Amino acid sequence: MENLKKVKKEAGTPGQIETSYSRIKSVCSKYGLSPATVWRKAKDGTFPKPRKLSAGITAWKNSDLIQWEQDPLNYGPQT
Repeated sequence: MENLKKVKKEAGTPGQIETSYSRIKSVCSKYGLSPATVWRKAKDGTFPKPRKLSAGITAWKNSDLIQWEQDPLNYGPQT
């Protein structure tokens, strides 16, 4: 089972879509990247940017990661 945390539910959408997040350790494990590579790619805009959930808790929104998975070579900042 993946290490996904169910953090909150988004209101205002039919069916109350669940929003979940992944921490750096599971992101690195899932994609075979080192933490330094994940952070560098996020900074460059070629990987989703993490979200600051609270002091000391930074995670990636799983829906952003799924979007990146669809086309990682053409993922980039939305202009």
